[in-house]
Amino acid sequence: MSIALSKTFHVGMAVEDIDQCCKQIGEDLNLDWLPIKSFDPLPFWTPEEGLREISVKATYSRQGPQRIEIVQGTSIFYDPNRLPDSRHVGIWVDNLIEEATRLIDNGWMVLAAGDEPSAGYGTIAYLSPPFPGLVVELVSRQLEPMMNEWFTE
Repeated sequence: MSIALSKTFHVGMAVEDIDQCCKQIGEDLNLDWLPIKSFDPLPFWTPEEGLREISVKATYSRQGPQRIEIVQGTSIFYDPNRLPDSRHVGIWVDNLIEEATRLIDNGWMVLAAGDEPSAGYGTIAYLSPPFPGLVVELVSRQLEPMMNEWFTE
C-alpha cells in the first residue's frame, strides 16, 4: 500500500513555548486544544544525535479532521530556529518500513524517527525529499488507537 494524501491527519510545528503558542494560535485562529501530553522519556533518533531519550510536550487542535499539532521537545529536531525546521505533514501509513524505504530509494532523507533506521524507525519517521521545503511524518497505524483516544479527550 502506498502513501495517500487522504490519510493526512495533521500539520505539525515545533515551538519554543507550547503554552504561549497555543494561546496565540488558539485566539487568532479560533481553535481549542486537546490536553497537552508529556512524553518523557521518549526514544528518538536523529542522524546528528543518534538514538537517545528526549522529552516532548505535544497537543493537537480539537478541530479536525486535519488538526494542527504543536510540539515542544528537547531534540535538535524540535528546534524551531533550525532549518530545515520540523514543520511537517503527518500521514498514517500501514507499513512504515516499506514506505520509508520506498521514499529513501527515491532520494528522500530520514531526518528523525522513533528508533534507529537499522531497527525499523519505530512508529514514526520524518523524511524530506531531495529539495528543501517539505517534511513528511510517516505515522504507523499502530499509534492510531492511542491517538484516537487522545482526540476524544
